[in-house]
Amino acid sequence: MNGKGRDIPVCITGMHRSGTSSAAQLLYRCGVYLGDESELFAAGPANPDGYWENSRFVSINNRVFEAHRGGWDLPPHLEEGWQDSEKMAPIKAEAKELVRRFEGSGVWGWKDPRSSLTMPLWLDLLPEMKVVISLRNPLEVALSLRKRGNSSLAFGLKLWTEYSQRLLAALPADRYIVTHYGAYFYRPQDELRRVLDFLGVHASGQLIAHARSTSLKGLRHHSVATDELRDLEVAPPEMYDLYVRMCREADFDPDNPAPVTGSVLSGELSEKKGSPSA
Repeated sequence: MNGKGRDIPVCITGMHRSGTSSAAQLLYRCGVYLGDESELFAAGPANPDGYWENSRFVSINNRVFEAHRGGWDLPPHLEEGWQDSEKMAPIKAEAKELVRRFEGSGVWGWKDPRSSLTMPLWLDLLPEMKVVISLRNPLEVALSLRKRGNSSLAFGLKLWTEYSQRLLAALPADRYIVTHYGAYFYRPQDELRRVLDFLGVHASGQLIAHARSTSLKGLRHHSVATDELRDLEVAPPEMYDLYVRMCREADFDPDNPAPVTGSVLSGELSEKKGSPSA
């Protein structure tokens, strides 16, 4: 658990509807401090188990978008060095003060898919930060977005590609780990242990088992084979190769996952009603 030793900041991010909420919940239950509970967004219909987003970090990311005439669903054009521009000065100062509040918290962090687009700002403030990228099949993401807001598949696939490209371009290779949403339905404890080891979080097997047992219940609603992405006419041409690359980095083949064992709750792999994890 978080022994309040050396501070290790952690950003949990990735495209929306990719399992970032589930990843954040699991890490929180294993000792990663996400801030005062009063600052975390409450659960809602889209995420009945909670968003696990600290409202202060989300607010800063939204202000970055607004300052550049964009939004989470309309990624603004950000020139190199944008985080040091004059108009960013007050936002960056507020972000600096926010992260200062977490000094002495040990392993701490925040979850926000928007950070995929604003990563240069946070890396400037926290160059030692570690990043957990939650990965999900882009067509599953697009289907989930369409279900929530009537967006087209083309929109969702393009957005997934842009989020993923920008995020990977901003990060040094040793600063991040990719974790596949699907892995938690086949090898949940092993996958969680892999991420915790990367973060330097020491959690007992009992704690990991408990974290897994209180999360991930009935959250998977769309399951798509990787090959289905190859010939999607509405998909960006680079999307397929990008997804395959990220699956390799996650050390997970979604089409040939490890055999399901008794450690997985029965029914977790079935399609259930409701909204999937964000």
